[in-house]
Amino acid sequence: MDSKPLITFAGDESLFSSLKFGVCQGLPVECVEWRRSFGRAPKKVYVECNFAEFSEELLPKEGNWKLINQPFLHTYWTDCVDVDLYKATVRDAISNWLTTLRNNNAQDWLVITVETMDNRKVNKTKLLPRASVVDKIRNDFCGKTHDRCVCLLDPLKSDSRGAESWQGLLQRIRHLLLQAYNRYLSKFEEYMRSQREKRNEPGWSFCEYFLLQEELAFVFEMLGIYDEALVQYDELDALFTQFVLNSNVGDTPDWLNKFSRSCDSWRGVNLNQAVDQEARNLIGAGKASLIQFRNYLFSRQCSLLLFLFRPWEMAQRTLPFLHNCINELQILEVTMPPGAMACWVFLSALEILHSCERFNDSGQVEAYSLYTAGLWAYARDKLQELGDLCGLMPGMTVSSEQLHTVVLLSAGMDENTLDSSPEIGRASCRERV
Repeated sequence: MDSKPLITFAGDESLFSSLKFGVCQGLPVECVEWRRSFGRAPKKVYVECNFAEFSEELLPKEGNWKLINQPFLHTYWTDCVDVDLYKATVRDAISNWLTTLRNNNAQDWLVITVETMDNRKVNKTKLLPRASVVDKIRNDFCGKTHDRCVCLLDPLKSDSRGAESWQGLLQRIRHLLLQAYNRYLSKFEEYMRSQREKRNEPGWSFCEYFLLQEELAFVFEMLGIYDEALVQYDELDALFTQFVLNSNVGDTPDWLNKFSRSCDSWRGVNLNQAVDQEARNLIGAGKASLIQFRNYLFSRQCSLLLFLFRPWEMAQRTLPFLHNCINELQILEVTMPPGAMACWVFLSALEILHSCERFNDSGQVEAYSLYTAGLWAYARDKLQELGDLCGLMPGMTVSSEQLHTVVLLSAGMDENTLDSSPEIGRASCRERV
């Protein structure tokens, strides 16, 4: 999922188009310190972005709490250096643009003026020195915040003056983006907490709340703060588990009852996709099975652990994850064919083991082997359970009923998922079953 912040552009479109590639490529080259609110420790982050042409329809409306694909910063681009031309046309265009932003409570904006050797020559025909267009823009619109207007000098030249000016623009965009993030995230986290506090009220849905908090995880992941993104998923994991345990001794909320539906798919955890959008859509629609939900959540946790180069922790978490999910299936009385749960455990265990093996550094191998040994043993036990169930152990004769079981279990192992990993493909799994 593309979770880069959106920056809008207005003004001279051809001018912006000539510089867009340089901005997109230059922003993530250097890290910048993100000084956060609520006394949190500053973080070194890398900023990326996508651009979109400015329109009022893009601006967030009241009650829209999305973080993904929302504009965080608005830019206006002009190469006007003639004060008379500025007064005649550009000033009104910038004024109308800022009025639209203010009417929609958009506070984060930047005006970029571009000066090249050619347009400076045109301006030199004036005999008397006058205030520049940059000075006029700052006096007309910026008030005390003069850094809301920056001047980019000869951006396409490779001399030191142009390079310094270019780096100044990139640094300014990074700073304003993070400043906008602080403002948006403060409001978003406050709203998120208010929604979490309503979790025991009728009509509250964990699935809707899950997608809400996951947007915060996506933002942290995009900024490279993987440990904080992981915290979001761990909190959601703990919240869901608590609901399931509470349902064992009390009332079950309506949204949780939907996870009690019978399960006809037992595909294993899949780490080959950054974000399984199909599973995410099912969760949002309240149509995901318990296994589909647990697979998605654990795959996101594993992806972040791999970004953090902690395969040992991924292996450490796997056995408790498998046992916990089996326990939840029993608490919610989810019906599955005999052997389906063993298939799911076997597939999931092999996926994690295969991912760990990609880290062949001796220190990593020593660290994760403490946990993969137990995982191998658990996978072997489940494979033996399937062999006994399907009559595939040495000396056994397969009955027609057992053959039907093999066909049924094979059908529940999602074809796309199994084919996506060469080490644990459909043929390999069928051979084992």
